Amino acid sequence: MYPQRSTTLFPDGRSVRPQASGTVARSQLQQGSYFNTGLIDGAEGDGLPFKVDDTVLRRGQERYNIYCMPCHSRVGNGKGIIVQRGYYPATSLHSDRLRRAPLGHFFTVITNGYGAMPDYSAQLLPQDRWAVVAYIRALQLSQSATDADVPHGENVVPINVLVERAGFANGFLNSWINAGVQTNPAIPVTVQSSSPTPGSASQPALGKTTSKGEANGAQVQGEHAGATKPPVAQAPGNAANGKTIYAANCSVCHQPTRAGMPPVFPSLIGVVDRVGEARVRTVARTGIPDAKPPMPPHPNLTDKDITDLIAFLRTK
Repeated sequence: MYPQRSTTLFPDGRSVRPQASGTVARSQLQQGSYFNTGLIDGAEGDGLPFKVDDTVLRRGQERYNIYCMPCHSRVGNGKGIIVQRGYYPATSLHSDRLRRAPLGHFFTVITNGYGAMPDYSAQLLPQDRWAVVAYIRALQLSQSATDADVPHGENVVPINVLVERAGFANGFLNSWINAGVQTNPAIPVTVQSSSPTPGSASQPALGKTTSKGEANGAQVQGEHAGATKPPVAQAPGNAANGKTIYAANCSVCHQPTRAGMPPVFPSLIGVVDRVGEARVRTVARTGIPDAKPPMPPHPNLTDKDITDLIAFLRTK
């Protein structure tokens, strides 16, 4: 009847207890600030709320590769591994529209989602969202960088040269040609002062790998193009190698646990016993184009790769 009236329960007589030091009221953590919204007077701002250094960019790269790469790809061309598996197409971060977009736009999209893209406000703290924004801008700049864009003593090196220095095979970049990433040796596309390591920000990651490499995968694709008969069953495969093949080609949709995400991506636990080895071989090779979403073919996998994959799928 008398809200907040005194009480004899506490020695000081107050019924409402003082808040602990550092308590922040719900929904009142500077929600209107640029740092938390990316907006200035309701419009997307074009700046970063703190100084960007190498530590921030490395953090942004790490978070980007975890949350953004599956759809937008490691190089930001929108052809991530999930998209290749039939998921909603992702926008290329190198489009003219997004190259001109203010930095606040990327922050608000990460925070609130956009179209088929979910929001990541629960997964990424505001400072990490801004770190990702900084890294996205670095990816965009890398496609047209000049020596004037980097500190004194640093060089702009074409990505083809970096690939050669890192010891990758000829044709490593073939899957990225005409995919929104410049690969002309005459065009500076990557800012790097020392030899990179595989998987670094300056190197694109292959969407698919095989146990025998890209060159062998291309050869097998030609051998089996148009094949109508399923390959002959082979001796039991190498489950350890099959696990590697599964991780590179299947785990993004069917999950590392093989449990899938039914009903969109079916579970592969016990799939060989359920449908038979011949069916698994056919689906692994040709995919299921009329599924929703469609499962793509895997012409990069050799017969031995599929045998090893089946051996892994048989494991408990």
